Amino acid sequence: MGWLTSCLLIGGCTSEKNVDPESHSKNLEQVQFADSVHAEFAEGFQITYHENYKLLEILKPFQDQVDTLRYSLVPRGIADKVEVENTTEIPIPINSLLATSTTHIGLVQMLDATDILIGMVGADYVYSKDVRKRLEQEKMVSLPHGELNKEKILSMNPDLLMISGGESSQFDNVKILMDSDIDVMINSEWLETTPLGKAEWVKVLAALLNKEQLANEKFNAVANEYNRLKSKVSEVNDKPLVINNMPYKGAWFVSGGESFTVQFLRDAGADYPWFDSDETGGLRKSFEVIYEIGLEADIWINPGAANSKEDILAKDSRFKDFKPFETGEIYNNNKRTSPAGGNDFWESGVVHPEIILADLIKIFHPQKLPNHRLFYYQKID
Repeated sequence: MGWLTSCLLIGGCTSEKNVDPESHSKNLEQVQFADSVHAEFAEGFQITYHENYKLLEILKPFQDQVDTLRYSLVPRGIADKVEVENTTEIPIPINSLLATSTTHIGLVQMLDATDILIGMVGADYVYSKDVRKRLEQEKMVSLPHGELNKEKILSMNPDLLMISGGESSQFDNVKILMDSDIDVMINSEWLETTPLGKAEWVKVLAALLNKEQLANEKFNAVANEYNRLKSKVSEVNDKPLVINNMPYKGAWFVSGGESFTVQFLRDAGADYPWFDSDETGGLRKSFEVIYEIGLEADIWINPGAANSKEDILAKDSRFKDFKPFETGEIYNNNKRTSPAGGNDFWESGVVHPEIILADLIKIFHPQKLPNHRLFYYQKID
């Protein structure tokens, strides 16, 4: 599907910014929204408050597009009486949500709103005990990965279907849902390049739930703790050299210098060979390049799905030459996993970057956090 067609499908798509759309309401008194949220770290959304509606703008919904998607969030009781030009209307508060990414679980749980989840793509593989309990109690449904099951979603009739901006291939399937009055919203938190920027997308869900006060309280606590921890290592001189990830099909993809993963490394006081690269995603490197660095690196993090040194050697026996392999300084972010393979690092970790940062500081500079116990990370023996 072309981009123009996608804009028409979603509605409220424009390349302009900061244009206040007109609202046409029928003799309604102004709605007073008790609380508000605003993006401070996130670059992918902004929320403004107007007479009778909130305007949610997704500024970069897709990786290769800069067009803005606009949603008017209108109180449910007056939704049929308010029309905001050039927007897609979503009645609020939403009471039921169909999610398509494990990161959505973290957002929902941070706002104490797990009970709005009635379905999720791949929910059988999530870590959250609350979500798994809802599945067991048949209060929510797990949909398979791949093509969205249109008939199933229509029968569930969610107030909102939240999909990732990376899933533009799903738009053909989504069109029939929108034509059937299923509200669809693009969530592009995955494009954020900072940990706090990712976590701040909880404010988008808060605007949909009228839980702005709770979101501000919880996010501010996260941000304050993150910055407090960051300051503990901001002036350290002895920074360990870190490598990350694991080769795949002959190539080793390491995190780019402008990615959120590398922002964690900066903030945790590490040295990293590709800090100066301007990539927000992965950098493709040959095994030979990483091998030379691995001989000198101090710490190796996130080695694929490895749970032991044996798992690592099973991939390539040359890993035994790496300095971190010899010293035992290998750590993975898979300490909290479910029997089916769900990883809490990609669920609650999205809204708790302060805990991830504490783990990394404990790994890189253990003397700075002597009492901290690793939460998402574990040492690979």
